Amino acid sequence: MSEPHAPTSEQLALLREAARPQRKEPGDASTDAADAAPASSGSKPDLVAVVWPMLEVPHLDREFEYTVPEEMRADIAVGVAVKVRFKAQQITGYVVALREQAEFSGTLRPIQRVISSQVVLTPHVWELARAVAARDAGNVSDVLRLAIPPRHARAEAALDAREEKTAAPEGDVDAAGETADASNPTAADGSPGAPSDGERSESEPAEPAGAAVDEASSAWRYYGGGLSLLKHIADGEGPRASWNVAPGLFGDDAWPAAVAELADAARRSKRGSLVVVPDARDVERVLEACTALLGRDKVVRLSADQGPQARYTSFLKTVRGEADVVVGTRAAMFAPVKDLGLVVWWDDTDSLHAEPHAPYPHVRDVLRERARLSGASLVSAGPTRSAAVEAWVESGDLVAVDAVARTGPAVVVTGDDRAVERHGPAARARIPAQAWRGATDALAHGPVLVQVPRRGYVPALACARCRTKAACPVCHGPLGLADEGATPACRWCGHVAHVITCPECGAHDLRSLVVGAGRTAEELGRAFPGVPVRRSGAPDVLATVPDTPALVIATPGAEPVAENGYSAAILLDAWALLDRAGLDSSERALTHWSTAAGLVRGAADGGAVYLCGVPRHVPFPSVEALVRAAPRWFAERELAERAEVGLPPVVRMAALEGPRRAAQDVADEVSRRANDDGVPLDVLGPLPLGRRHMFDRATGRSNDDDPKVRYLVRWNDPGAPEPPKLLRGVQAARSAAREPVVTLRLDPMLDGLA
Repeated sequence: MSEPHAPTSEQLALLREAARPQRKEPGDASTDAADAAPASSGSKPDLVAVVWPMLEVPHLDREFEYTVPEEMRADIAVGVAVKVRFKAQQITGYVVALREQAEFSGTLRPIQRVISSQVVLTPHVWELARAVAARDAGNVSDVLRLAIPPRHARAEAALDAREEKTAAPEGDVDAAGETADASNPTAADGSPGAPSDGERSESEPAEPAGAAVDEASSAWRYYGGGLSLLKHIADGEGPRASWNVAPGLFGDDAWPAAVAELADAARRSKRGSLVVVPDARDVERVLEACTALLGRDKVVRLSADQGPQARYTSFLKTVRGEADVVVGTRAAMFAPVKDLGLVVWWDDTDSLHAEPHAPYPHVRDVLRERARLSGASLVSAGPTRSAAVEAWVESGDLVAVDAVARTGPAVVVTGDDRAVERHGPAARARIPAQAWRGATDALAHGPVLVQVPRRGYVPALACARCRTKAACPVCHGPLGLADEGATPACRWCGHVAHVITCPECGAHDLRSLVVGAGRTAEELGRAFPGVPVRRSGAPDVLATVPDTPALVIATPGAEPVAENGYSAAILLDAWALLDRAGLDSSERALTHWSTAAGLVRGAADGGAVYLCGVPRHVPFPSVEALVRAAPRWFAERELAERAEVGLPPVVRMAALEGPRRAAQDVADEVSRRANDDGVPLDVLGPLPLGRRHMFDRATGRSNDDDPKVRYLVRWNDPGAPEPPKLLRGVQAARSAAREPVVTLRLDPMLDGLA
């Protein structure tokens, strides 16, 4: 590959009014450009487009030059999508620069067509895509696929017609209005019945107030430095904070209302905001709070579950600068917000923030990079603080914002020696006597939340005689029961095991090893006759529950919100979360418990949380942090312990996974290049992947003939750019040589490690 070059100063900046001028950045004068499409005439072209094609192979992840036909010059611009010829295929690409002179000395091929004159790749997102690809050793084209949703022509036409209707004088809008109404049955934010641009409902103010926040009623009055944070954002500055959300606050004091105040502060500085949350229920809560404060037409929802038309409409409204605030899930982390001044994410420990597609970026890292590139404010929010965020706090990159007083419920750890003296064996039952009594009393004052770590009916079975875990005879996965009276079936491959013989003692009888949410709801329904029992868990997740007496059975992450909070919460089977294999098991357990505790009324209002099933043989820092309401202490301790043994985020890791021979070749090449280039890193492994990784669901066989392994690459400086560049180079070289390319993932979520 040749060395990068800089675009000429005469580059045409044919941007639409909504987009910023293209930033001058080095490109790549590829010698493969002549192979990209059929040859044109040998004359010098007057206008050359630099296109980044959406190719999947690493060694072709670079820019190519194409000529712009005369008939397309009116529609071509930096940031538009085009179709180009590459070899024998027609490929989608994005124009990243325009030049008057080609850098390539040979003949170029013309652009086939302009998909749309709408600019979809803004300069900021283009710079961000390259930064994310460099950080995660991935392809820029893969990042662009995540950043730009597929074009929906009907959505674009409907939005254009609606804008024409808004801009047209009275009496000239009938035709445009009919077009817009007919082609846009769904509102831009994905919710039916929302007013279009330029329209407001009678209940909405003509213009958001924009006045300074009332300190006496602000949700930030509960936090040390919270009001100062608002002021700095409103003044156009770029503060960065880690915000531990106080539990037991509801209504106008809840965290969605506080996020809305942050967005309002950014709006008062004439800047946009981006808020990313894990799931659709959180999106609705934040969207409702922002809409109430800013107005409906100033807030856009952007999430993958909207549907193609609604999602692309929201994307277009964002790229055209028609919304001040974008609220969404992981799909919104690349949203092209105009004049970005604030990025906020909620609960970065949630696995939904980790992108499952290459190059596997995390919301936390993408938004941090966006704040760096744009100078925007950054707020990391959540009921706890992850070790990664704590590392930024201790480095001085973020400032801690914590509650000034304890507002949460009282936390009781059941099953201690005093409870045994009082209640006997019932004190250490699955639902101890202390929790039973607390729930009975609390039901007189409102709903009671019961958190169950496992979904399903009975997700795991064991031998009734020797307690050996029952495994599938086909794939060795766990056996479970889907319902009462059901036949044991494998949770991985679905094999129905009609006859089970214990490999240890030869017995045929089974017992439950873990009780799921379904069985728990059934048992509690019988124990509390006359009390409504509501279940919330995949796939039927409740958003809210009435503020009336009821038992609400929910799995972690699916807890519905009660308007005035739960009167009590019972957190069952604490051991199931603490015993989970993983570097972050304690961190995730504390987050799940703290999230549930945050939905319970404060101790001053009688709220209580009962933590059940804590192992008694060893103390757990996560349990202590929950009782003391000390998530900051836990994060500091967790980070210090990882630093002692050299684990992320103090160091950085990459995982190489693939067939044994290919993975070994890549690992050897990485070691060789690191030694030659003086890049300090260690290659660890190989680790054979478990059978559950290798089971082929289509054929019903384990692919033991082609075993897969995992290597880990570790380096001590998490911010060093050389190791990701080296790993990316190895992948590109193997791709060019048509050798098997193994899966490369930086900051991996490793089973048994992270």
